[in-house]
Formats: sequence, structure tokens, C-alpha cells
Amino acid sequence: MEITFSSTEFSGIDLLPGGPLIDLEYADDIVLFGEDADKMQSLLVALSNNARMFGMRFSPSKCKLLLQDWSALTPELRIGSEVNECVDNFTYLGSLISPNGLVSDEISARIRKARLAFANLRHLWRRRDIRLSIKGRVYCAAVRSVLIYGSETWPLRVENTRKLLVFDHRCLRNSAGVCWDHRVSNSEVRRKVLENGGKSVDEVVNLHRLRWLGHVLRMPEYRLPRRAMLTGVGNGWKKVRGGQTKTCLKSLTSSLSHVGRCRLLGWGPRDYRNQWLETLGDMAQNRSQWRRCIHSLSSLKIRD
Repeated sequence: MEITFSSTEFSGIDLLPGGPLIDLEYADDIVLFGEDADKMQSLLVALSNNARMFGMRFSPSKCKLLLQDWSALTPELRIGSEVNECVDNFTYLGSLISPNGLVSDEISARIRKARLAFANLRHLWRRRDIRLSIKGRVYCAAVRSVLIYGSETWPLRVENTRKLLVFDHRCLRNSAGVCWDHRVSNSEVRRKVLENGGKSVDEVVNLHRLRWLGHVLRMPEYRLPRRAMLTGVGNGWKKVRGGQTKTCLKSLTSSLSHVGRCRLLGWGPRDYRNQWLETLGDMAQNRSQWRRCIHSLSSLKIRD
């Protein structure tokens, strides 16, 4: 990658402060960002040629093109003689990436995968000689983990949370053998299956997001996760008319707005964003203190 970028004039996109965003790399998975179709095509040609020097090649059938805010004709980017398929979304490291920045499609995909995992264990849920607590442990390890994979960065809306709760409650009722006409509340079913310490799925998602927030707050300023998560609207950006897309930062702000000064001294929900980030950043440096804090905060309901 370094050889390719040094030999081309590809500049990426100016999306975040601290420098242009050119690519994301993990093992053999690569995402390239660009605004000029011709420069992107030149980069693909150079990248393919340089990969061939090291005995590697790209699989055109696995290479996809995703357009965001693109008003011109769909460009034809090629690898070799094959044209890359233009898609509405694509999967990267297990998560579904959509051009609108929302997680509705990702949550629907997560529910489908979790439903399949739950169905594969139907023989376990039907057995009455196995304790509910054991079923609950298996459910959390094999089904819930699939359902909320990657939830650390989800900017959840009310309808997203509702979909997760509906699926989670349906699975718990199925495993416990409780029907709707039994007149048993969802919280009671959850306590039976997951025992007293069992959290609802929205509380678990909130816990994961706060745990990841602690990792991000301990990162240096130049790290990409910190720049992406804690950056507001860039200079020169214009907001679209109507309701604004909910970002991860806005979602965290709304969920933490339940915390008053009695919980976080020196910070109130109406204070400027940088002030509460600074306060939380100081708390996150002490890992044990942060763990105690997020477990109490995760029980607070997420507000849209």
C-alpha cells in the first residue's frame, strides 16, 4: 500500500480533521476512499500491479463500489478487464456499511443472523431437563453475541432499539416456554432465563458503547477511532434541510444526558460538549473506576 500511495497522486477525502482519509486496512480487507473516479481508477491499476509483484492478486468478484452523495453518472471502475459491481451496501469486517450512515440495515442483518443461530439450537430450547440458567448462558454466548456484534458504534434510534428488544424478548420467551397468553411480563421472563443480573439487550448495547468510549478516550488525539467518533460537523459543511442524521456522538450525548451532577461532578447535561468529554476522559484513565461507572450508566435507558 505504501509503495502504491507514494507512486500516485491519490489524496483520499478530507472527511476528518488531522489529515485526509485514504484507506482502511485489516489483514487482506481494504477500503479505499476517493472523490475522483479517474484518480481512483489509476490507483486501482497501480495497486493491482504492485500486488502482482508480491505474488498476490485481487478478486474482482469480491471488490465492490459504494457511492455516497454522488450526482454524476455511475463510474465504471475496473480491476483488470472486469468492472466492479456498484452496490447499495457492503459488508466490511462483519458489519453492513450503508451510504446513509444509518444502522437500520445492519440491525436487520444482525437479527437475521441471530435468528439463524437461535434456530440451529432449537433442540436445546425444547428440552425441559436443562435448567433455564444454562439456556440463558448459551443464549448470551451463541445468539445475543451475534445479535449485537459491532454495536459499540451504533447510533441507535428508538425504532432500532425496539426491533432489538422485540427479537430478544421473543427468543427468551421461546427458550423459557412462555407464551403471550401466560400473562408473564418480558422483564420477569428475562429474570428467569438470565437470572437476576441479566440485562436487557438495550442495556447491554449501552454497556458496550460506554466500554468502547473508554478505550477511545484513552487514545491519543491522532488515532482514527478518536477522530471519527468525537468529531462534530467539519468546517464548511452544510447541514441538509430537515431532521439530521444521528451520529454516534449524538447518541452517546443523549444517553449520558440522564446523568446529573451528582453522578459526574463538574458536568451537567447542558454543558458544552468538550466539557463533558474532558470530564469523562479524566475518568476513563482509571480503568477500574470507569468499569464501575459504566455498569451503573448502562442501566439508564437510551433516549433518542
